[in-house]
Amino acid sequence: MKRFNCNRLTRALGVTLISSAFLYGATSLTPANASFFPQKMDQACMAEQAGFNLNCTANDVRVSKVDNIKNIDNPGDPVECVLGTEVTFLADVTITTTANERYDYSAYLPEGNWSAQDSNPDNTCSILLGRTDGPGVDLEEGLDVCADISKAAGFNPTHLYEAEEITLFCRDDDNSGKAEFNYCMAWHNKTGEDCSEEDPAAPGTPSKCRCDSFDIDVFIKPNPPTVVKALIGTNTYSEPGGEYTFSVSFTNPNAQTALYLTSLSDVIDTGADGSYETTFDLWGATGAAGAADGLYLTASNCTQPANGGEIAPSGSYSCQFKVHIVDTDLPDDQSPELYNDLIKLSLEDKNGSPVTDGNTCAAVGGVDGDHCSNVIQVQVTNLPPTISVLKSASPDQVPESGDTVTYTVRVDNTSDTWDSPLLLTSLMDDKFGDLNGKGTCATGGYIAYNDFYECSFDEFISGSGAGSHTNIATAKAVDNEADEATNSDSETVVINDVPSMINLIKTADPTSVLETGDDPAVTRAVDYTFEFSVDAAGVDKVTFSSLIDDRFDVLTGDCLVDMLNGAPIAPTPLNGFMLLPGEYASCTITEQLKGNAGDVHVNVATIDGVDEDGQPVQDMDDAAVTFIPGSPATDMKFAASMLVVLELHNAGIENVNLTLLTLGGANVFANQATPGFRLINGGGVFDSIGYGPCVENQQLTYNGSPGDTYSCAFTIEFIPGLENTLPINFLNSVIATVEDDEGDDSTNDVLIQVITQE
Repeated sequence: MKRFNCNRLTRALGVTLISSAFLYGATSLTPANASFFPQKMDQACMAEQAGFNLNCTANDVRVSKVDNIKNIDNPGDPVECVLGTEVTFLADVTITTTANERYDYSAYLPEGNWSAQDSNPDNTCSILLGRTDGPGVDLEEGLDVCADISKAAGFNPTHLYEAEEITLFCRDDDNSGKAEFNYCMAWHNKTGEDCSEEDPAAPGTPSKCRCDSFDIDVFIKPNPPTVVKALIGTNTYSEPGGEYTFSVSFTNPNAQTALYLTSLSDVIDTGADGSYETTFDLWGATGAAGAADGLYLTASNCTQPANGGEIAPSGSYSCQFKVHIVDTDLPDDQSPELYNDLIKLSLEDKNGSPVTDGNTCAAVGGVDGDHCSNVIQVQVTNLPPTISVLKSASPDQVPESGDTVTYTVRVDNTSDTWDSPLLLTSLMDDKFGDLNGKGTCATGGYIAYNDFYECSFDEFISGSGAGSHTNIATAKAVDNEADEATNSDSETVVINDVPSMINLIKTADPTSVLETGDDPAVTRAVDYTFEFSVDAAGVDKVTFSSLIDDRFDVLTGDCLVDMLNGAPIAPTPLNGFMLLPGEYASCTITEQLKGNAGDVHVNVATIDGVDEDGQPVQDMDDAAVTFIPGSPATDMKFAASMLVVLELHNAGIENVNLTLLTLGGANVFANQATPGFRLINGGGVFDSIGYGPCVENQQLTYNGSPGDTYSCAFTIEFIPGLENTLPINFLNSVIATVEDDEGDDSTNDVLIQVITQE
């Protein structure tokens, strides 16, 4: 847009004018207060001032030097600028001519990325316009106040304006790292009263101007880098945590300017709640992880670069470090403990000024010069506690007439230290019920790490004829995260009527295994040990003949006896193996089990033999293996929509119109969307009845008329779930507003509440 009006007036020179040669001869001195007029900002550029397009091929007058640049506020500090913004400073400006005489010179400085010679009314420029009181001269003998210049005899072809305040648009087209003094020079070729502070010079012809740019000592503030943090390896460990490896890297995006890295930290938010409680100096000391819950910087090859942290132009910086997380107290809902992790570093330019980036460090209270990376999230996942149950009976054989048997139940805490102590919450028997309060058994106590709880109770066992009685004891305990462990064991009491006795002890290792799930190829290996002995109170040698299991069928051929009286022996087949009274032997057989979480695999083994009198002997024992749940490996997302059917009844005597229908402030008629839900006014079917969309200004006629009731339907689509993974937490009212012909209105509302937890 044009800011000046050119009034070119020519006046006859009066006899009272003093000649310029007299005023500005070779012996004249430059006044101490010589200066430009104050720089005029937001003016029309040179082509608009001239009124025609320019090509600026002349070289008559130019700005030959801008030097001795100083910071206005702090003269000792360097001058810097940000690309695309304006910068103000003090400088000496030298104007030079190659012509004999030129009048009313002006320097146009574009206030953007354009040239002052471009013809565009939207472009703006500022103008430096010399005064005639020096160092500019008055060749026009008082016709105007604008400075002239001449290299003719007696005049200086160079005018120096000292300590001028200059405002310049910051640009660096040659990527030199220094700002460019980008200008166009205008002048008049003829004398006349045609220049003032309000109406500066413009070229008289398209070529009578000069445009140029050159670097000046104004430092371009460097562009900030993008700091990238990456996770190397796993992002998850099960409790009590582990060591996570990270890398940090960035590249100096400036081709001519160095950056200086002055600090480098890793900042961690425990619980991912935005608090960022822990900061590690990545150039500081490292150490081994401690036993207590906490965060530990265990390794780092990050160091400050040489020369004050210099990152050369287009250079890069990268390093790696390790953080060990120890967390034994995870959320009580068994969800993982989340940790948000980011890098914060500080950058300066070569002048020690902070390099800014628009505050990427707002989450951690960053200041100018701080730069933050993307957030990496890691987690510590819960491990379920474990227990083992051992149940025994004394005696394990009774006559058919019956006898009292003392059952002993032992519960071992087999969990690690981070889940201990365990709280014993339940002791149940499949035959005798709740054992809490039975005999010495009680629940509600704690079992320390690597310790056990043991109790006993008595029951009378009887039967008719030979047989057995098997019962299963199941214990449950919880850890510090309220996660439950369960395990079972069974015991069989033989009911027989023979005086000779042998004893079979069957044990399983392990007593609990992970479930096999739905994969038919997955099984769990369990080692079953069968220890058999002859009662020391007997007198006959016993020859053993068979071993049969109710789940695994005949195991006689698989039982190679390799232990005798606690010492190893060469593997010997069970069939025909003999023991004297008081002796014992054993074999171990590996079997593959399948089952789902919560299943208890109980199998009963029977060993048979004959004593020296030809009387058959037999004993039975069982072992229980509990299947414990494995960690799930699925993710679920959830989305929902709701059809809302409205029936409005006019209970008054006047016709009314439905003027407004909103849900939580959102307009149903406009199908309005909110961050949590969107509305679709499209009707629908409910209970096999179709309803049309809700119509704005629908009329409901007076009460009792055929049109006094109106029904319509619209749909609420909840955005959380598949789109942004946030849970639905929705509580809003549907509000319908009707209005009569006098403008009176009435509203009805109904509250809708939907809550999900994902």
